[in-house]
Amino acid sequence: MAQGVFDFQYEVEKRSGGMTGLAGLPPYLEFGYVMGLGSAIANRLKIRRGDQGWSDEQVVMALILLNLAGGDCVSDLKALSGDDGFCRILKSIQVKGLSRKERRVHQRRLRKELKSAFPSAPQK
Repeated sequence: MAQGVFDFQYEVEKRSGGMTGLAGLPPYLEFGYVMGLGSAIANRLKIRRGDQGWSDEQVVMALILLNLAGGDCVSDLKALSGDDGFCRILKSIQVKGLSRKERRVHQRRLRKELKSAFPSAPQK
């Protein structure tokens, strides 16, 4: 199968570890990357202030992926973050093309270690 811009490849795997049931989402990530969706979000949607927490791009992309995966509400992000295989893909894509300095800034955005690839739903 022809590969695209990102480093992931589709393979038939006999083991169950690291697998994802959301294999249809990475092509949408790749399409958004090629179309410059992330930079368009960052340039036009300036809601997030400061250097801490999830960026506007990460929050909007999480909501887009939630919609593509068939999620009904923001709390369904928990189901997406529970898919280890897809989270590994998403985490690697978030730092693709960044310089070492930019990767460090990305890692420092969150005060705690980044355990989830998705922002969580707001607490009530």
